[in-house]
Amino acid sequence: MLDFSFSELLLCFVVALVVLGPERMPGVARTVGRWTGKARVYMRNLTAELERESQVAELKKQIEDAQRVLREHSQALQSETHKLVEEAKPEIPAAPKPPAEHG
Repeated sequence: MLDFSFSELLLCFVVALVVLGPERMPGVARTVGRWTGKARVYMRNLTAELERESQVAELKKQIEDAQRVLREHSQALQSETHKLVEEAKPEIPAAPKPPAEHG
């Protein structure tokens, strides 16, 4: 980001003092301080929002991966169950038909 050395800040202060004069300097300093504070708050909020967005993206990716794994396991289980049923069909004796009622 921006990096100012002490000598650069001192030079800006001296130029501002000469241009603005000692009467207006405290008001300008307060205004610059407020702007700086607002900029810091804005940057902190922006950083926090970007962090939340990256966490949300990571959570979405994890959920999608979990859904994919569940789908794969479900299909494998369904396939295995179907195969076991097909293997067991010849071994299951045919159920006797109930006798027809007379009457």
